[in-house]
Amino acid sequence: MAQGFALLLVVSSLPSCAPALYAQEAPAAQMRLSKIEVTGLQRVTESQVVEASGLELGQQVDVAALDAAAERLLGTGLFTRLGYRYRTKGVEAVVTFEVEESKAERNIPVVFDNFVWFTDEELVRAVRDDLPAFDGKAPESSGAVASITRALERLLRARKIAGQVDYMPSADMAGGNAKHVFRVKGASVPICALQFPGASAITEKELVVNSTPLLKADYSQEFVEGFAEATLKPLYWQRGHLRATFRRPGATVAASAADCQDGASVSVPVEEGLAYSWDQAVWAGNAALTVAELDAALGMKNGEIADGLKINKALRDVREAYGRKGYIFLGLKPRQEFADETRRVTYGFDLKEGAQFRMGTLTINGLAAADANRLKEKWTLRAGDVYNASYVDEFLKKNLMTVSRPGTMQQLETSVKPDRQKLIVDVTLDFK
Repeated sequence: MAQGFALLLVVSSLPSCAPALYAQEAPAAQMRLSKIEVTGLQRVTESQVVEASGLELGQQVDVAALDAAAERLLGTGLFTRLGYRYRTKGVEAVVTFEVEESKAERNIPVVFDNFVWFTDEELVRAVRDDLPAFDGKAPESSGAVASITRALERLLRARKIAGQVDYMPSADMAGGNAKHVFRVKGASVPICALQFPGASAITEKELVVNSTPLLKADYSQEFVEGFAEATLKPLYWQRGHLRATFRRPGATVAASAADCQDGASVSVPVEEGLAYSWDQAVWAGNAALTVAELDAALGMKNGEIADGLKINKALRDVREAYGRKGYIFLGLKPRQEFADETRRVTYGFDLKEGAQFRMGTLTINGLAAADANRLKEKWTLRAGDVYNASYVDEFLKKNLMTVSRPGTMQQLETSVKPDRQKLIVDVTLDFK
């Protein structure tokens, strides 16, 4: 019985070029696909490749169908090179894909920001059709982003939802917490209702009242999550629930109502944790200030509610205490030790005091010579004195009015420049 053989090599292309196809002349007749093989795999599984190809055993295929399957695989972004060959026996065909996987990339979370019409399972299943290894995270490559975008666009078309898939990479100011964020642009989904499953120590009603800015705003998972972190979590800290966490928000299309047509019902699960009382502070690395001075600056009392907002303010007071002694680059790293059985928390503080700075020069610009000299005479922090980081503000509160002229408006810019080499601080007051 005659056997046939054809080779097709698909080479990944530069963004400006179409993939190049090289094929040996092959018959256009239909063949029954009896087996699919894959060579060159390292991380991706053979079943994932088969699923992403769109081919199924037993189906009738021709060269055009195999070309299309190869294009789909290359479009997943999983491979830098991909080719296939097939052999036939009668009407049966065995196809072998030869692949070279893309270099390992950092996988980062994928956020479906406002896809309220679909469940998480539907979204993941749709993405796996184009990106078979998808598990809620995806590589940072443009190929992976394109694959996810295609899958989401298909979902929107299938559900006849107006809007376009918009992609935006996300990260915090330091470059951490990187995410792929996909959202539907052009679709308005106002928030109609809020629920906070798990709320007890703070009633759901109180959380909803404090979330009023969210109501009627267009739903965004990212925005709701950020709002809960910045606005609602401090309500728990204030009550000693230092380990309270808000989970990822979820949303569904709410029943249509006159006051909120086609809106979203949003659920923000909360894990409140225990309410803790203050036990003690444990200091390490301090030399310029004694433990007693640090405890006094902190101002926390044994047995009181471990109010997280008060503790944060207390840490600023500790920094100010060091600043008044010339230590302006204090390193302060807190750590918490929770005793659940007694519901107490101990804070440990690792201090790096750094160098002590002294006063350098005072420069006053923008005033008449007499006014500038009069202001300088009142400045008691002399060159060489231990620098006091609170002094500038205290000085201006007491003395600024002495150089103001009735009926005039002057702006003041203050510049404080530490010199790490000379360990001095130069201060400039610019009146404009």
